[in-house]
Amino acid sequence: MQVSRRSNRLAAAALLFGVVPAAAFGQQPITVSGQVTSGVNSSPVPQAQVSIAELKVGGPTGADGRYSFTVPSASVQGQSVNVTVRRIGYTSNSIAVKLTGNAVVADFQIVPIAAELTATVITGLGIQREKSRVGTAQQQVTSDELNQTKSLNLIEQLSGKVSGVTITGSGTQGGSTNIIIRGANSITGDNQPMFVVDGVPISNRGRGGDPNGGYDYGSAISDLNPDDIASMSILKGPNAAALYGSRAANGVIVITTKKGPSVGGRIRTEISSTLSWDKPSILPSYQNLYGQGAQGEFQFVDGKGGGVNDFADQSYGPKLDGRLIDQFTGPQQPWVAHPGNVESFFNTGRTLSNTIAFSGGSDKVTARISLGRDQVTGYIPNNTFSKTSGLLNGSVKVSSKLTTDATLSYTHNTALNRPGVGYNNGILEQFVWFGRQVDMQALREYSKGGATNGGPSNREFNWNYNFHNNPFWMMYENPLQDTRDRILGSVSATYQLVPGISATARTGADIFRFNVDQRFAPQNIQGNAIDPNFFGGFTFLNDYSRQVTSDVSITGSRDLSSNFSSSSATATHISTRNAFSFPKSTTSLATTARSTTQKSSDASANKPRALSNLWNGS
Repeated sequence: MQVSRRSNRLAAAALLFGVVPAAAFGQQPITVSGQVTSGVNSSPVPQAQVSIAELKVGGPTGADGRYSFTVPSASVQGQSVNVTVRRIGYTSNSIAVKLTGNAVVADFQIVPIAAELTATVITGLGIQREKSRVGTAQQQVTSDELNQTKSLNLIEQLSGKVSGVTITGSGTQGGSTNIIIRGANSITGDNQPMFVVDGVPISNRGRGGDPNGGYDYGSAISDLNPDDIASMSILKGPNAAALYGSRAANGVIVITTKKGPSVGGRIRTEISSTLSWDKPSILPSYQNLYGQGAQGEFQFVDGKGGGVNDFADQSYGPKLDGRLIDQFTGPQQPWVAHPGNVESFFNTGRTLSNTIAFSGGSDKVTARISLGRDQVTGYIPNNTFSKTSGLLNGSVKVSSKLTTDATLSYTHNTALNRPGVGYNNGILEQFVWFGRQVDMQALREYSKGGATNGGPSNREFNWNYNFHNNPFWMMYENPLQDTRDRILGSVSATYQLVPGISATARTGADIFRFNVDQRFAPQNIQGNAIDPNFFGGFTFLNDYSRQVTSDVSITGSRDLSSNFSSSSATATHISTRNAFSFPKSTTSLATTARSTTQKSSDASANKPRALSNLWNGS
């Protein structure tokens, strides 16, 4: 019995000592190495990636085509795996090996292949070509890239997305945008590129202010709805824009709108909604040590020189140390700084953009219709913008050789109370001179009238009656409205003459009316040249623009061999442009006494009517 037990123990010990070395041997890491060479001339292939995908291990080849990597011991279980080599421009290759505990050597030969680049871009005259075959400088921005951010002006959404393009805003919401491609070509002339929508040149005419003053009404390109754009191609060089002639000397921006897809007769619905908030990004830095006045002295009496330097608007007055001084808000007020008085003038703006579109079609017919609405509350008080746009386009494949396309869009753009620009009209002009002790909240009550604090009885309540109007009064009592109605339309037909050669005939029109109705209340003294002795003034403006373009083009492309291809395009076009402007304005509006048969006790019957009453139709 004892012998039997001893024998069993010896057998177990022998089995244990036999298994342990085998397990230890199986858990050793394994090195996989080899060389990758070309199947054409057996030369080394560097930067190829050799890996075992299922074990997530691998490594690259060096300059001599050799590679080496280690399989961890925990992954070595005597199994069979595939070692795979890959490199761009070469065929991939795999070898099956068994991980048994010995080092693995796996050599590969891979064959180079021609890389096929099928990305396409839109070039001149709406011609679509493979990007690899375009020999001119251009860059394309897709709809997703364009609509990462929202702006009142479509061009501002290109900022930072295109190399070699400089985009500068006007500094006011809804203002025009300056875009220059590859630097300015003219010192005194126009450096703006040409804009083409669905093969038809359109106007980017705008009405901007100048450094002295005025109003920036934006540029016409802002009428387009970014949600309706499929892509924008920027043709940067003169060769890229050669098909458009001298008008394209500064480059061309080719815009392609979204078309209906072929979805087997079904209808696809797209809904886009964006809400954003706006604040001025940068304001000037102000000192807060000294207040309004001159030579360290100030005392407010009437804001026109009746006090001690109260006619002055600069902050060269007493030190802001809390002393009591007569100010526009009342006698013996604490002389302290209001560091945020300029910032508190601005509101938080809001932009709400909504677009809904329906599209669909079959192999023969496709169509898309969309409706967009933008509503903007500006960060300048009493300033709003709104835009309503609609787009309808369709395509019909009449036969295997003939295809027709048509596009029609309408836009209604309205802006209320745009802020002025430049030194004389700009809101910031007053804030450059603004007294650092001025309480902005007190100025909101401008309707109290100037007589409240000793100023002129026919003026609004203000901090200075010598140089400035109350900034809130300027935005609320001088109504300004501008509207633009625009129609864009085009019709085209493409016919395949022979395989590889097609002819396209296209005609399109860009028509818009732009109207400005601007009215100035009496006692405007800041930048508008309104005679304070009269009852205000007005400016009426009516612009009309019509541009019709027709063209015929023939394009061809043929592969001469596996390595060479030839493409050509020839075109002729006719363009007619008409633009008219009808401005009317006055800076001295006079009114006559109202004739009446009422009783003489009606004291208001014979009073001259203020301009604000005339606007209300009374």
